[in-house]
Amino acid sequence: MNEESSKKRPVFERFMRFLNVLVIITLLASYAGGMVSPEKFWPLAFMAMGYPIILGALTILSLYWIRKRKWFVFLNLALLLVKADYVLGTVGIHSDSSADQQGLKVMTYNVRLFDKYNWNSQSKSKNGIISLIGKEEPDILCIQEYYDEKGQVLAQLDSTKGLNIHLRNYYAQRNNSNDFGVATISRFPIMFEGKIVLENSRSALAIFTDLIINEDTVRVYNIHLQSIHLGTKGYEVLDELLQGQQVNDLSDNRLLLGRLKHGFIKRSVQARKIAAHIATSPYPVIVCGDFNDVPTSYTYQTIADGLTDTFIESGKGVGATYVRVPFFRIDNILHDGQFSSLSHHVYDTMEFSDHYAVSAKLRLKD
Repeated sequence: MNEESSKKRPVFERFMRFLNVLVIITLLASYAGGMVSPEKFWPLAFMAMGYPIILGALTILSLYWIRKRKWFVFLNLALLLVKADYVLGTVGIHSDSSADQQGLKVMTYNVRLFDKYNWNSQSKSKNGIISLIGKEEPDILCIQEYYDEKGQVLAQLDSTKGLNIHLRNYYAQRNNSNDFGVATISRFPIMFEGKIVLENSRSALAIFTDLIINEDTVRVYNIHLQSIHLGTKGYEVLDELLQGQQVNDLSDNRLLLGRLKHGFIKRSVQARKIAAHIATSPYPVIVCGDFNDVPTSYTYQTIADGLTDTFIESGKGVGATYVRVPFFRIDNILHDGQFSSLSHHVYDTMEFSDHYAVSAKLRLKD
């Protein structure tokens, strides 16, 4: 019996080594996905999107090798440290100790039209969103998929008439007086405002707002990058995959794959244009918004180059911001070197939209 067990162990260990090598290959592919534009080779974007799963698999394998006292654990650790920012962008290691400190409170929130069509079957979602914003009282609020019929939402948000708003609509041509776009709302005066034109897209928008904060001017970017537009059928397929169900209809798989591919390519172009604009800012920069891409993606890496993610600096846990997928962190607050982040918070118990609200406290350095 002992002899038979000793024969099985090497076979199992060889299998584990093979599995570890396979995971390492996918890890390297995910690294490449953050550096290579999907325009050039889009399959790598899928590997970058799957980084949290790859990280989890490599962690489990490393624990196995620690138990076996094998050198593979050092190889795994070294390869993870090559892109330590990927690890920290996936799992936050900070506490809430700085949450009560005074600072500039910034919030970003994709409100999904304030649940106009009652997608999440909660009759009071709109009031819940407005109540959350009112309770948190952010100094700067960046909203994506803002929808307002004849100024009713703004009237609720700005009950004291003390806020300033920079609003741009997704569509230049409108048939009514309703607003549908992105909005930056702040208690600070607006000195200048503008829009970054993102061609060939009716669902992506980027604006910038120069705010006078005390004696300083700060440029705030509010961005909503290309949505995937899965539609009802696409989301059904996604939900089935997340629940571990097999999708046998090839047309369903092609639909999901095609929409994701289209989104990856569109966002890569948009990201480069936004990054180029950020680089020209004469003022300290804050970037907020719905990137529709994970921190390991080419899109995120392009925009975040030279900036700091408040989640990496002061977040904790997984920090997921997309309700449907438990590890997707696609809503971000970034800042340049003239700020430091005191706290980062995801309101993951408030499912009023298909995104969670995110806030951070920033301090402008002397």
